[in-house]
Amino acid sequence: MSVPIILAVAAVVVVAVVLGVVLNRQKDPQRRATALTRTGAVLMTVFTVFGAAFIGGYALEEPGGSSGLTVLLAWAVPMLVPAALAWFWPAGAAPLLVALTAAFVALCVWFAVDSTMARSFQEVNGPVLAVGVVALAFPAAILGLKRTALAGWLLLALGALPLLITVLGRSGPIASLAAASAVPLITGAVYLLAARMARGSSASGSVRTAVV
Repeated sequence: MSVPIILAVAAVVVVAVVLGVVLNRQKDPQRRATALTRTGAVLMTVFTVFGAAFIGGYALEEPGGSSGLTVLLAWAVPMLVPAALAWFWPAGAAPLLVALTAAFVALCVWFAVDSTMARSFQEVNGPVLAVGVVALAFPAAILGLKRTALAGWLLLALGALPLLITVLGRSGPIASLAAASAVPLITGAVYLLAARMARGSSASGSVRTAVV
């Protein structure tokens, strides 16, 4: 079993344990929602750090040298800039991440249409779709601290659609993409659960205020 898959399985176990603890200890829905959102953000951050170490090691080994450093920066900078925008300017980052996610899904469809080209391209350049999922999922997770529901849907799309399209089109390596997709899927589900709890808490509070 590869390292990314092991990390993804470990993430599932950790999230299950944390969810159990949070839902058992926190009785207030709003506090539960906040705790779940922070848990999802931390999970995605930790996974991104491990993913960056794995991707960086691969890039510095092949092609290595200054070319490997260029490849690493070409992946890291486009990830960190939207992440910073998501934190400091969520209103502007939200449509940007929606557009980037849509463009990425369109790229996956193009790869599926021309699967021979896609497989050859990824044999030469590595698992670019898996790297793309991680690069877009991290800023989406940061956005989730400010726009939880939207980020949840973006993460579900990033975790499910590229993998489904690639499987159906047989257009690239599945193991690396599945490993990269697992944590965004989990985080997206956690965010949507947190958003639902927060809405339920707000609605309940409004009803109680109206009654009083």
